[in-house]
Amino acid sequence: MRLRLVPAAVAAAMLWLAAILPAVHAQSRRPMSLVDIAELPRVLDPQISPDGHFITYAQSHADWKLNRPVWNLWRQDLAGGEPVRLVGHDDFIPAFTRWSPDGKTIAFEQAGQIYLLPADGGEPRQLTKHATGVSFPTWSPDSTAIYFLAADARSAEERERTRVRDDLYAYDENFQQRHLWKILVATGAEQAITSGNFTVASYRVSRDGKHIAFQRAPSPLAGDAYRGEVWTMDATGQKARAVTSNNVEEFEPELSPDNSQILFVAAANAKLEPYYNQNLFVVPASGGIPRALFQNFPYEIDRAMWTARGRIIAVVNMGVHSEILQIDPASGAFTQLTDGAHGIPSYPAPGFSYEPRADQLVFLLDEPTRFGDVHTLSLTTGKTTRVTSVYDTLDTTFALPRQERVSWKSADGTTIEGLVFYPADYDRSKRYPLVVQLHGGPAESDKFGAGVGFFQSYFPVLTGKGYLVFRPNYRGSAGYGNESYRDVVGQYFRNQPSDILTGVDNLIAQGLVDPDQMVLMGWSAGAHLANKLITMTSRFKAASSGAGAANWISMYAQTDDRSRRNVWFGGTPWQRNGTFDEYWNSSPLKDIANATTPTLLFVGDNDPRVPMAQSIEMYQALKSLGVPTRLLIAPREGHQWAELRHLLAKANAELEWFEKYARGRAYTSEKTP
Repeated sequence: MRLRLVPAAVAAAMLWLAAILPAVHAQSRRPMSLVDIAELPRVLDPQISPDGHFITYAQSHADWKLNRPVWNLWRQDLAGGEPVRLVGHDDFIPAFTRWSPDGKTIAFEQAGQIYLLPADGGEPRQLTKHATGVSFPTWSPDSTAIYFLAADARSAEERERTRVRDDLYAYDENFQQRHLWKILVATGAEQAITSGNFTVASYRVSRDGKHIAFQRAPSPLAGDAYRGEVWTMDATGQKARAVTSNNVEEFEPELSPDNSQILFVAAANAKLEPYYNQNLFVVPASGGIPRALFQNFPYEIDRAMWTARGRIIAVVNMGVHSEILQIDPASGAFTQLTDGAHGIPSYPAPGFSYEPRADQLVFLLDEPTRFGDVHTLSLTTGKTTRVTSVYDTLDTTFALPRQERVSWKSADGTTIEGLVFYPADYDRSKRYPLVVQLHGGPAESDKFGAGVGFFQSYFPVLTGKGYLVFRPNYRGSAGYGNESYRDVVGQYFRNQPSDILTGVDNLIAQGLVDPDQMVLMGWSAGAHLANKLITMTSRFKAASSGAGAANWISMYAQTDDRSRRNVWFGGTPWQRNGTFDEYWNSSPLKDIANATTPTLLFVGDNDPRVPMAQSIEMYQALKSLGVPTRLLIAPREGHQWAELRHLLAKANAELEWFEKYARGRAYTSEKTP
């Protein structure tokens, strides 16, 4: 190779050009608006064809008239070419698209029923006309039938009582059990596979089609999930029997390719005691003691399934990133197949599946500049390929923030990890206003990328307005080992506040943050923590709390799921010689008289998990103390909001609140298109 000498003047010009190019690039991009975020497409439910030649996926677009995202079904040829839209209806549901094993037909859910579509295109036809809505379709291996779950229909007497408004009902008894059904593709004839006073929560058909592993619970109520067990039965519904007997919830049990073992995931330790990082378990299909594949695994298993060769593929939460592992079920030895600054969505949004005939994985990769394009991974070659180009122009159009992992020492010397999102025009000589965003769970963890609650957090808008965003994975977060995960047991707010405040101090010490312009925001468990923090410190100039707990005692009676609280606080608040004091001492209301931070509160009026009464208690307490506060209630919304105008109104209200109290300036709300 010949070396060409560059004159000094030319070299200087080249250095100058290299220095200004990033700035020119940044100037060509614009900050994201709230409407930009609402209208950004999202991708879900990637599925690969049995021959490995095509994928399908659901892609959304914002429909302001319908006030929600609308989903379309797309097909992409892995050999190249433009994607083809297969289905585009307002009532298409983006979570249950399945290829037939012969590769000829695609089943999908729409308006609560199953439709069939020729794989090469054409008009869909409705297959099911079930009395109640159906979900979780699964093809039989011979492609002649589809299994699905459906709630029992109400009786004629129940319908008549509703008609005449004689509709008094018993609390915790107003539900219909959910059962497994089978429908023949050729004739549309339906057959009930299970029946009785129980619910089938999830199921998987064996590879040979002869058996079914399923999770059976006493009811569909969230509070009964931990009472469910793994069962097996013949594909006809005969010879049903329990395989496990414990007090933890098992997820998605699946029979091994030879039908000898059942794999499941549970948030338990090796003794099947509750409230540990989710682990992998294998149990003989004939019954026996489940065996944990990992004794001291430092991470958490999100999802898992058998491969065609009897190995296990799993999505693993590793803190600020998640990866795919291939695991030997006999020894627990594993190989990491992916590695990077990314997240792999698994719950609650489906973003990971495996096709045994093609021996390929298809999954979403949530990255800092690509918020969830579809990728494939061949287990035969080990090659990973990005398939979709949904976010090709994202980084060239918008001034997306740089995302960076950060770690620090908490008050007791423990190392804590989190993420920092830098302002769009970041200048290292300046200090910036800070937004601390607290994740839910509390056993979740924030990762690189956009995350599931993208519209709720709208971090590119915040960084575009000059805020630095900080997401700490404080103790109680998943993916950092069981000691960290269980830090909330016995004293819910034991170390979380110090983990957050020392993280903030670390950013101030680095010269990144203006300590006089800091705000706090959280949703669900993040809001529990925000409510507590404003009683412990006045360092934050404003706070936003969405669906947060105020009083753990009243919350215990109001929520639809109490099982984790029994672990956190050591029992119920009402039992004799019980744990009333533990509940009250951890309640934000206990020390609410210390609060001075202007606090904005949000809740959906149909939230069963953290009901509206909790936000009302918090609001009334702050108002009585003269602390600036507002409570904004969203009609029709549950624990996670879905309507576009509600999400836009929430973000506008927060930005106005933060700008007023932290930066002393006005904010102009964005309008819907």
